[in-house]
Amino acid sequence: MKYLSLLIVAFFSLGALSKPDTSFEYYFQPSLTLDPQASFNPDIPTPQSVLGYSVGDWHVRPEQIAEYMYALAQTSDRVWVEEMGRSYEQRPLLLVSFSSSNNIKKIDAIKAQRKAFLTSKESAPSIVWMGYSVHGNEASGANAALLLAYYLAAAQGEQVEKLLNNTVILMEPMINPDGIARFAHWVNSRKSQQWIADPNDVEHDEAWPQGRTNHYWFDLNRDWLLVQHPESQARLKSFHQWKPLVVTDFHEMGTNSSYFFQPGVPSRQNPKTPQQNFDLTARIAEYHARALDSIGSRYYSKEGFDDFYYGKGSTYPDINGAVGILFEQASARGHIQNSVNGPVSFPFAIRNQLATSFSTLKAVLDEASALKRYQKSFYQQVNKLADDHKVKAYVFDADGDKRRLNEFLDILDTHQVDYFQLARDIKVSERNYEKSEAYIVPLEQPQFRLIRNLFETETQFKDNTFYDVSSWTLALSFNLDFSSLNSSDYSSRLRGKEGRRELADQLFTLRENTIAVAFDWRDFNTAPLVTRLQKQNVTLKVMTKDSVFEGVNGNLKVAAGSIILPLGEQVISRERLAYLLGDELKALPVATQQITSGLAKSGVDIGSPTVMSLVTPKPLLIVGDGVSSYEAGEVWHLLDQRLEIPLVKITQQQLQKIPLHAYTHIIMVSGRYSLTEEDSEKLSAWIDQGGQLIASRTAGRWLAKQLWGPIHLKVASDEPEAMMNYSEREQFHAEKVIGGAIFQTRLDLSHPLAYGIERSMLPMFRRGTDVYEVDQEEPFATVAHFLESPLLSGYASSDNQKALAKAPAIVAVRKGKGGITYYADNMNFRAFWWGTSKVFINSLYFSYAYWSSAN
Repeated sequence: MKYLSLLIVAFFSLGALSKPDTSFEYYFQPSLTLDPQASFNPDIPTPQSVLGYSVGDWHVRPEQIAEYMYALAQTSDRVWVEEMGRSYEQRPLLLVSFSSSNNIKKIDAIKAQRKAFLTSKESAPSIVWMGYSVHGNEASGANAALLLAYYLAAAQGEQVEKLLNNTVILMEPMINPDGIARFAHWVNSRKSQQWIADPNDVEHDEAWPQGRTNHYWFDLNRDWLLVQHPESQARLKSFHQWKPLVVTDFHEMGTNSSYFFQPGVPSRQNPKTPQQNFDLTARIAEYHARALDSIGSRYYSKEGFDDFYYGKGSTYPDINGAVGILFEQASARGHIQNSVNGPVSFPFAIRNQLATSFSTLKAVLDEASALKRYQKSFYQQVNKLADDHKVKAYVFDADGDKRRLNEFLDILDTHQVDYFQLARDIKVSERNYEKSEAYIVPLEQPQFRLIRNLFETETQFKDNTFYDVSSWTLALSFNLDFSSLNSSDYSSRLRGKEGRRELADQLFTLRENTIAVAFDWRDFNTAPLVTRLQKQNVTLKVMTKDSVFEGVNGNLKVAAGSIILPLGEQVISRERLAYLLGDELKALPVATQQITSGLAKSGVDIGSPTVMSLVTPKPLLIVGDGVSSYEAGEVWHLLDQRLEIPLVKITQQQLQKIPLHAYTHIIMVSGRYSLTEEDSEKLSAWIDQGGQLIASRTAGRWLAKQLWGPIHLKVASDEPEAMMNYSEREQFHAEKVIGGAIFQTRLDLSHPLAYGIERSMLPMFRRGTDVYEVDQEEPFATVAHFLESPLLSGYASSDNQKALAKAPAIVAVRKGKGGITYYADNMNFRAFWWGTSKVFINSLYFSYAYWSSAN
């Protein structure tokens, strides 16, 4: 079959290919559209009149999409455009509304009415949300959006009027404008006048990091639940204002595929989604099938894709009372490309996406009553579900890290989850929660199902094959101290004031007798505060031992990891420093302590050699071919957005050419590293001279090959132990994979990597099955290890769990004057693992303190 495919590709590569059809007649075939008899209002601009070319001739750029949508709004009373927000690269995130002129005039009133949709008895329009090209290099969706927008603005006919009178269509024409821009530039700048279908042409071979992701190389289709990026934050705010009935999510897949629409694999549906959702999805699928049949496009469903992870555009709606639908079109990855099925053209892909856009609208019009009944029942059932559920509420705090806690509360706010300040101190299973710090989330509320997904853990599944991660418990990813309350623990009297505590403005006044200021490292805000102070040439120290000092209001306990600002060692004046601290602490509130004597009441004095200078991190990140763009982007985002640390990014090839002495840290995320022996020796010498190497995940494979590396890869067998039937093949391979699960580790709290962390149990996210061991001559190298029974949530086979038991999770060793820190897993996964990112941050600031106690 492999050779047959190659022969087919070779055959089509040799043949001359004429330019594909991009005419209106091709896209708007009567069998596809809403009304075969429709005419078009000549006053409405066509896409070609604004773009200067027919849709499909070139890849549209984000600014062209925006220009066209605004042109429609200026000429059609059926169209309303609003800017929900801006991307990182400051491109507008548009939401375009299409409906009858009467509905558009009262669009704000219709939106307001959606807040009361459960109790309202008025006949309201159906709401459908259509999202295109969340992956920037899956561009047929965004280009199809132009054609659908024109049709909805300009088409005239009985069925069109019926749809617009009874429906509000909300269109996100470009979910990921930064990625679309990157991809459009690549393919347009490499397009030939003679369309090239040969897959070997550079047009079809994007450069790293490709256009799939956003500015920081994140997959925005995994961010609906996590909402860590402006694109998702803006969308979710509008999403919950509208409460759509149906949400569409248009993608592309491999060139040798056909066309997919949901439902997905039946056994891989999330059991928290009601069966009626799947039934409605299957009913709507019949409309897609008829549309694609009418133009002879092949398709499939119920295979390959699942509805399990609630963080995607086609699944987040399912946990919010809507029907989410995924579409996947075979991709040209350019303008035309050969496949085993013949040439796949960009216009062909656009037409298929347009066809299922129309079929979705037909289904919403025909099935409106069923969809509305389902959405109402989805929310009306929650009180009974909550009453039957053994857990009645969750209580949580963040061990003194107000920034981490508030980031979690931001997510609850975005998802419309109600939470309350804890009304009184309580104790649950030997864990104390103070009313001044903790919050409580009752499950009896509209978002009952979603709350379960934020807090619950699962380890048993009907089907062990997952398209994405098998666990995403946010309470664990934030390393919250949380507990569930059952009916005997919970009372409504535990609910204090709704919402978060209002923090009073922090007014900092430097006292006359203060000799040093201490900052609490538990709070995430301390890290960017350190960055800002170091940029102002402020000298800072770090406490490596717990100590007690005399302060302005009595004795002060200063924990190891606290940042010390000794006033007598600064190059700037005391007066200027007081103003600087006052300004920065307003922007980044952090608990401060003013020390009046350097002589410790207990512990070490301020002038102790163990109170070490805090080196300004000057990190370098290796990126480019062979390196995971996702994990590289996660580090870039953390340092750039959250820590405000300048990060230099270089390729493996650049490493050969540049001197390294200017950098304090080199970061190697997961990837395939093909460094020469000379490059490895160069890195080794740099570490010996004081450099700090931070490596994670599969970078450990390269590190394990170095004679100076601290770890060794344990190789497990991938062979079955006995003869197996072919039908068992898929399950066998599924059990060999850890696609994404949460494991429990034990962290050595005495180590500098643990500064600011209160509890030794640290949940860690894991993908992949690499397991390492540490040289026996390094008895203090393992900073964290997996427990004997490590699985907390998600799927991992019993063999994988046994292999991981007691294995090192974090390793730190000295080498010459420098050191090596290895993380077995990704500490910054998708930017929502705030708990483990704390340890990663510590390796930037405190790597030079690893050996202070030994010295």
